[in-house]
Amino acid sequence: MDLNTIKENLTFPIKAPQYRVGVDGFMSYANSTLTHDGRLRCPCVKCVNTKLLNPDDVNYHLLQYRIMRNYSTWVFHGESVDQSRFLYPKSLEKWILKSIGHKWRDYKCLLKGKGYDDNTDINTLYDNCPDEDVDYDQWVSLVNFWRSEEGKRSNRSKESLEKAKVKPIHTIGTKSHARVREEMKKSSNKSPTRTQVYLKCHQHESEADITNQIKNVATEQGDQELDLDDDPVSQLLGKDKHGRVRGLGLGVKPSDLGDPSYPRFCNGLNMSTDNEAAVIHYFRRLEGVVQRLRARVKSKELLLQR
Repeated sequence: MDLNTIKENLTFPIKAPQYRVGVDGFMSYANSTLTHDGRLRCPCVKCVNTKLLNPDDVNYHLLQYRIMRNYSTWVFHGESVDQSRFLYPKSLEKWILKSIGHKWRDYKCLLKGKGYDDNTDINTLYDNCPDEDVDYDQWVSLVNFWRSEEGKRSNRSKESLEKAKVKPIHTIGTKSHARVREEMKKSSNKSPTRTQVYLKCHQHESEADITNQIKNVATEQGDQELDLDDDPVSQLLGKDKHGRVRGLGLGVKPSDLGDPSYPRFCNGLNMSTDNEAAVIHYFRRLEGVVQRLRARVKSKELLLQR
C-alpha cells in the first residue's frame, strides 16, 4: 500500500474499516523509526508526538483516540521533508517537542473548561465543541477519554487543586525567569543567583511572608555559592521536582547542568547559539554544492565512456 493511500484511509471516521487499515499501514511504515529500545513516537491526538511508547500502545492509541488530523507529513516516522524549512540546532529538538506538548495540553485544558461537564449527557457533549477549528472526531475522542476510567484517574484531586490555588504568583507578566535573569546579568555585569531571580519575579503582596523568609535566609547565608538543593528557595519552597529545575525555564533538567551551583549553570547547559544555526545553514549549502558537483562529474564520466 502506497503512502498516499495510507494517509487517505486515516481520514475516515475512527470506527470505519478503512481507518483501521490505515493504522495498520502507518504502523508498518513507521516501523523503521523505532528507537534503540523499541519505542515509537505516538501521533495520536492525546500524545501529539511528544511521547515515546511501545508499538502496541501506539497502535492502541491510534485506534482509541485517532491520529492527529494536521499531521500530514510524517517527519517523525520516516517521511522525508525539506530540511531547509526547519533550521534549528539538534540540541533544541527536545525543547521544541516539550513546548509543543505543553501548549497542546494547555489547549485541551481550555477546551475542557469551556465545553465539558461530568454531569452532562455524553451525546450532548459531542455536539458542544467550544471551538469550530477542532475536528469533530477529535472532540469526540477527547470527550470519550475524559469519561473513561483512565481520564478520570488523570484528573487532579480536590486536594491538588486547592494546593494549586496557593501556587506562587510571578509579577513579571509575559517575561520568563530566564529572560529576567539575563536582564539582571546585563545590568549588574554578573550572574544573579536563583534566589535573586526568584525575589525579582515574585513581588506579589500575597507572597510577602514567604519572600521575607527567603530574604532572611539569604542574608544569613551571605554570598556563598550553594547547590540548588541548599539555596534559600529550596529551603523554603522545597526541592525541585524530578526532571525539572525551578526558575530555569521549560526543558532544563538537573542533568543539563555542568555544575550544581546556580551561578555557573550556563557553562553546562546545551544551549544553542546564532553561530550554531549559521554553521548548520552553511553546511547545508555545502551539501547542495557537493551534490551538484557529483552530478556534473557523473555526466562527464558518461560522456567519456561514449
